[in-house]
Amino acid sequence: MKQLIVLLILVLVVAACGPTGDSASDSVSAETLLPNINGYARTDTVNLQDAITAAGSGAALTSGNAPLAAGIARIDVMVDCFREVGAVAANSYVESSPSDIIPKAGIVAVINQTRVESNLLACALTTGGDASAQAVGGIEPCGASGSFVYRENNITYVYAATNPELCGLFQGHFTSVEQNQ
Repeated sequence: MKQLIVLLILVLVVAACGPTGDSASDSVSAETLLPNINGYARTDTVNLQDAITAAGSGAALTSGNAPLAAGIARIDVMVDCFREVGAVAANSYVESSPSDIIPKAGIVAVINQTRVESNLLACALTTGGDASAQAVGGIEPCGASGSFVYRENNITYVYAATNPELCGLFQGHFTSVEQNQ
């Protein structure tokens, strides 16, 4: 009996690890729901290792700490898997031609919860509200999150920016996607 249970669990794990047919390029992937905003350069920002390096801590944080470096690499592999199946996408946005010394900038992440759930085991095994603050130096931080159902997929988004105008553009995009499906 014990062997039968172990065999059944193994079959379920192998079945869950199979491809789901989801891709980052189909119409309900997280990537296709990211906004295109005129006048802003858009850059992919879903790599934790790159984000740590860009923050100026990469080498200092991971040098001499093999477990931490391995953990970060493992997270990135899992995130890459979620990106490939269209479950997660994130971009940073920076004003192309700033009208002020400090350009408007922000980050948007989209999560297709349906895809996360259906690909969770496969991607895991592949790997070995509203916020604001006081204005400081021309920066007026803003952010929000929300969720909606898009073509029978649960979508969650979160964004943050250095300027309420950019937050308004992000929110306008998601409101439009939700209303015009």
